[in-house]
Amino acid sequence: MKTRPSLGILVALLFSLPGIAQQTYQPMSALNVEIDTIPVSFPEQEQFKNEVTGNTVKVLHAVENTGFQFYNSVSFRNDKEGIIAGGTRLRLRSTQDGGKHWKGFSFSGFANAFYSTAIYENQFYVVGASRYIFRNDDLNTEWEAFDVNTLGESKYALRHPKFYKIKFSLSGFGIIVGDNNGKPLVLKTTDKGVHWKKVKLNGLQTDEVSLSDVFIFPDDTIRLLSFTGNVYESSNEGKDWSLLRRGKEGESLNSIAFATKKEGYISGLQGLLLKTTDGGKTWEQIDTTVLGSGANISNLEYTKDHRLLLTTAESFQDEKNNAPIFSIDKEGKISPFLSAKGQTFVFDTYGLFLLNDNVFLLDRDKLYKIKV
Repeated sequence: MKTRPSLGILVALLFSLPGIAQQTYQPMSALNVEIDTIPVSFPEQEQFKNEVTGNTVKVLHAVENTGFQFYNSVSFRNDKEGIIAGGTRLRLRSTQDGGKHWKGFSFSGFANAFYSTAIYENQFYVVGASRYIFRNDDLNTEWEAFDVNTLGESKYALRHPKFYKIKFSLSGFGIIVGDNNGKPLVLKTTDKGVHWKKVKLNGLQTDEVSLSDVFIFPDDTIRLLSFTGNVYESSNEGKDWSLLRRGKEGESLNSIAFATKKEGYISGLQGLLLKTTDGGKTWEQIDTTVLGSGANISNLEYTKDHRLLLTTAESFQDEKNNAPIFSIDKEGKISPFLSAKGQTFVFDTYGLFLLNDNVFLLDRDKLYKIKV
């Protein structure tokens, strides 16, 4: 007489099968991850005048000894609550009072860094050179993490990914881009960041190495940018991809932004800035001499009035070039967006975030809040 296995055994077998159990986030205390915390305070915040607009600029955060504590990305969900993230050792700082006081975290004992932050429905997300997607919906409580290694075909398939950008559409469709062991990697969520899946990259070039940025339209059409300058598009949530632009030899591109399906920009090293007005079929190279010699155009973001903001990672400052962020108007004119006598900008401006009428700009050692 055969006996039926108990319900408990069936459940255990079900969850032991790869790909059957739906992976979820875990509290940081439940993971074997090193966590350091430190309080940081700036009760007397520095202010100065933006000579371009006449508005006051506030310094919300500063690092006296940058060393390995520089930050790459910033996100604020209102005027008070925000985070900055960078490296090394997966460094993260959060504030709940507009930058007067910060809580600092370090989630790693190694030289890996955070690269990108995002917000969707008041939930903060952080990714970088780590196999975890970090999130927090209440900066008073513990951070939690999603282990992407559970999405791999084998136990060790996704142990060392690098995620360079995370972005969400208005519907909660989200994309993370980067690489894993020298191969392009894309993750997606269709349930507002609760669960993540690995995307099959049908249509990408066979010699593609890494993906640097992503733009998601309101209808969830996706456009990807690779470091080699290739631009891809998918209109079916990443199931298939078509090549919109093939990069040229020697290009290194890292940012993409579109105002409409037709008009958009891509940018990268050596002041390279390209514009399309036909949805990516053709691209015009924009003269960026005003930015300074060899500037890395590290971020592109459109304002509500359709001006394009771009940040530079120029390593030097002189009397002719003292602006870390510029704007491009509808006629294509590039102008400084922030300039101030007596202020030294360290120019590694990797962080740019727009909220209502405010621009948050993060350079190597300071976080600025600027009125548009």
